[in-house]
Amino acid sequence: MAKKGKRALNKQIKNVFYAWLACSFVFGVISSLLYIQKQQSSKQHLQHIAHKIQFELNSQIHVVDQFLLEAETIQTACNSSTLKLLRQQVFKNPAVSEIGIVNSSGLLACNSFGAVVPAIQTTEPIKVAGLRYHGPIISDYLEMSAFVLARTRTDGYEINVLLPSAWLRGSLNLAQYSYLDFVALVDSLTGVPIILQGQYSLPLDTSLFPLLEEYKGSGLFDDGRNKYIFAKPLPALPQISLLVASNNTDLFKLDTQLLIVIAIFYTLSWLMLCILLNYYDKTQMGLKSQLRRAISQHELFNVYQPLIDATTRDVVGVEVLIRWLHPVEGELSPALFIPEAERSGAIVQISIAQIKQALRELAPILVINPLFKVSFNVNGQLLSNSGYLGILHLASQEIQNLTIELTERDVLSQSEVKNSLENIKTWGVEVAIDDFGTGYSGLHYLQSFSIDLLKIDQSFVASIGLDNLQSPVLNAMIDMAGNLNKKLIAEGVETQTQANYLIAHGVTIHQGWLYEKALKIDSLFELLSDHSQFSSVQRKAG
Repeated sequence: MAKKGKRALNKQIKNVFYAWLACSFVFGVISSLLYIQKQQSSKQHLQHIAHKIQFELNSQIHVVDQFLLEAETIQTACNSSTLKLLRQQVFKNPAVSEIGIVNSSGLLACNSFGAVVPAIQTTEPIKVAGLRYHGPIISDYLEMSAFVLARTRTDGYEINVLLPSAWLRGSLNLAQYSYLDFVALVDSLTGVPIILQGQYSLPLDTSLFPLLEEYKGSGLFDDGRNKYIFAKPLPALPQISLLVASNNTDLFKLDTQLLIVIAIFYTLSWLMLCILLNYYDKTQMGLKSQLRRAISQHELFNVYQPLIDATTRDVVGVEVLIRWLHPVEGELSPALFIPEAERSGAIVQISIAQIKQALRELAPILVINPLFKVSFNVNGQLLSNSGYLGILHLASQEIQNLTIELTERDVLSQSEVKNSLENIKTWGVEVAIDDFGTGYSGLHYLQSFSIDLLKIDQSFVASIGLDNLQSPVLNAMIDMAGNLNKKLIAEGVETQTQANYLIAHGVTIHQGWLYEKALKIDSLFELLSDHSQFSSVQRKAG
């Protein structure tokens, strides 16, 4: 009892470990996928912020540039019509604080506030076409920092527009964007910040400037932190670039609430899996004990699947199958308990009892027809057991037409089975391959093992009359069996069409619901009593 308790405890500990291992793997994969998804979404979010800022700045610069292009025809004299045009543009564009006209000598004689008297000497206009910037500068009239956009006209005059630095800083307001280290407008050639929000830093392993196209990437920055950066020149003014960067730790950090939810699900899953594994073990242990009780209480019983000669409809034999009359669940299919019986080793005791019961129940039939075929299903475990081989040898002495059925998947790949089969063959026992065509036996195994009979699997029989890949395979199997001089039995015959096809191709021994289901012994006696050669079977059985 103490040993059982210790084994049960060890099993529970193993279940806890296996459950932890499984949950850790699954949730590790889930967490990794979530982290990767978080990385991608965070990068896309940062890029979305950059595109939003860039769109706003680019739109404003484009509007200003359109005015500067139209200003090619503005009168340079500071008269009322010129002032009206300049003031209208300032009024229409809230980002513009001042517009000035500078002559070819660099004198500012007129701006949107009026005539400048005396004229102010500024930098001489650059004799280069195209939009340019300079600044920030301090406006003489407003005494405020401003960013200057300008174009030189063909007559040498410069029209410039002042954008307040405060407006630009507002567009780059770091407070309205989460997870950002800095946002900056920089010179595309040198990388010198023009307008900056946050702590400016650059990657160590990449030379960004001059910046001619979009760049995005992660790495170590000169402030010692790992960051992700997005940089792109402004389309309307490529001399200026927008840079947006964020600390990788902040950018890729999973949400705390999500981590808590994952931890809760991880713990619950671990607990539930432990419970399920322990329940499975208890069920299997319970099934083992129930099988032991079923054997001792004779709850297992035989049923017999008739083998029919389809040309005469005579019953020429039976395949012996096992059922369990469970006291609670009722009649159980072997699929529900045979796998556990094989794992626990109880299959040997069950199979020995099956043969003994069959010898008792079929004795009256064998007296009347000694050539009545009786077939048992076996596996490698049974063929390696001396006790089972002993009862099988005894059965071979009482059943002249005895057959054992092997599954090609479970047995034919085991080389040690060959010696057992050769020994069994000396007893006059036929060897059949059950469910032929579903495994990997082929010519090699058919020639290596002493095989007498092939049972065509019901999946191939079901293909008869259907246009599918298995139809030509069935014909090939029938031809191969004929060439190798092997007998054939067709399983799962359910329609007359299937039966007629098989008969036409020389397969005359059938099993299936077209003829009969597996029968208990009394029902088998009733079936056989209808045939003249078995007319006295019931009397002898009684």
